[in-house]
Amino acid sequence: MKKNTPDAKNRILQAAIQVFAEKSFEGSRVDSIAKEANVPKSVIYYHFKSKDEILGVLIQDFLREYLDLIVMDETDTHQKRGEQLSERFETRYAKFEEKNADLIRIILIECLKKSNEKPVIFKMVEDMIEKETVLHHWKDDEKQERLVAEFFTRFIPTYAYTCFRESWMKYFGIERDALDKLFAKTFMATHGAYHKYHE
Repeated sequence: MKKNTPDAKNRILQAAIQVFAEKSFEGSRVDSIAKEANVPKSVIYYHFKSKDEILGVLIQDFLREYLDLIVMDETDTHQKRGEQLSERFETRYAKFEEKNADLIRIILIECLKKSNEKPVIFKMVEDMIEKETVLHHWKDDEKQERLVAEFFTRFIPTYAYTCFRESWMKYFGIERDALDKLFAKTFMATHGAYHKYHE
């Protein structure tokens, strides 16, 4: 296998997600990533300087994919968001979050460190609100309200749901469809209510 094959680099990134999600970033070693990716450790150091750089690349790719996901226009009002929230969640956000569940788990763990003063999840919500601010010319207090609403009633609940869903199903003995419906109901009663309140 050639050391610079894109396939090897992608395998390393995917393996890193598995290892970081299983052992935590701090508890992971490059040796474990190499074993999971089925490449010599030297191939990892050919593509990346360290496991910190691997995590950085994973997060940048995640942010890029997320920003591509949020499409907005001038007609994207609170009323429209409220009406389309359930559909948006099911067709856009839920699929994105399920596909990236292990990476979201890693990101949340890193964000929860007391020493982390610039959690990447803050950057995500900030970038989203910046897009909206440009479209709607919001004042600072409106922008701050949107940041709080999106972060605490959209990002945190849905990311926590993504991370805990499987263990919740096992612990409480509930089927996936039933749990998804219950979560959607509570999500609409909180984040949905926020948009409805601002119609």
